[in-house]
Amino acid sequence: MDQQKIDVLLSIKVWDPKPWVEGLSQSTYINQVHLWPTEADLSQVSGLFVWKPLDEGVVQKLPNLKWVSSLGAGVDHLVNDQQIPSDIPVTRIVDPFLTRDMTNYCIMGVLMHQRSMQAHWQNQQKAIWNRLSYSSLKVGVLGLGELGGHCASTLAQLGFEVLGYSRTPKQLPGVQCFNGGELKQFLAPLDVLINLLPVTPHTVDILNLDLFEQIKEGAFLINVARGNHLVENDLLLALDSGRLSGALLDVFREEPLPSGHPFWKHPKIRITPHVASVTTPQSAMQLVLENTKRLIEGRDLLHKVNREAGY
Repeated sequence: MDQQKIDVLLSIKVWDPKPWVEGLSQSTYINQVHLWPTEADLSQVSGLFVWKPLDEGVVQKLPNLKWVSSLGAGVDHLVNDQQIPSDIPVTRIVDPFLTRDMTNYCIMGVLMHQRSMQAHWQNQQKAIWNRLSYSSLKVGVLGLGELGGHCASTLAQLGFEVLGYSRTPKQLPGVQCFNGGELKQFLAPLDVLINLLPVTPHTVDILNLDLFEQIKEGAFLINVARGNHLVENDLLLALDSGRLSGALLDVFREEPLPSGHPFWKHPKIRITPHVASVTTPQSAMQLVLENTKRLIEGRDLLHKVNREAGY
């Protein structure tokens, strides 16, 4: 590209867009920041920065579009969007703070399950002194990408016996890795299953009753990837039958989770409102600006998504 600055459009439906607008506006690489929805002329916009699905018709207003960036690690809201032409590169955020926070959340979930913290808190309410025992755990991480690989490696460093599963072969220090047709062997010994898979046509509904029946009876589920990985009724069946002992859920098919949803009051389910790892504008913006510079200079963008693979 010959120009030294570009116009960009922000489409953010969940977060406060103000830090993004202010930060991007100060960049020497950006001429103008537009915030959707807007009636402004968007014909010179080259970069589209998105979190959560785009409104219908947005891309049609961007004839000069050269690049789309997710503002988080997830890209399922973009790879499945038919508005985005196949020749437009899509990138995602790979942020060490995002990765660290996701791992810390998963560690918290594993430790709280191992140490029976819910039972301790219930005993506190009744003034019951009961020294509950605990044992070592076999923890499985489903998905060994940027987030899953870091989570698995860190849990191994903390002394847990860790197993990992990915679509293609991986090698991680201290982690017993499985891939391809080895899912059954991966699941069988697990005490805790952490889902950190990307969303693809092959992974939607993967957390179902068939999978739960392959895990060690009484295992605990942590889902921090996406809500549409989980067949919700199957989880309820698995919990009520004792196949699973409990679940920590941070993501849901419908967000916010409807007030009448059975997950809210189920005694074996713990809920957080999609906060396991939240993009920090100050940190993630550095990557967005680096890619903006690369776009202007005609260089390859960092962390491009394989739209056929879905991540």
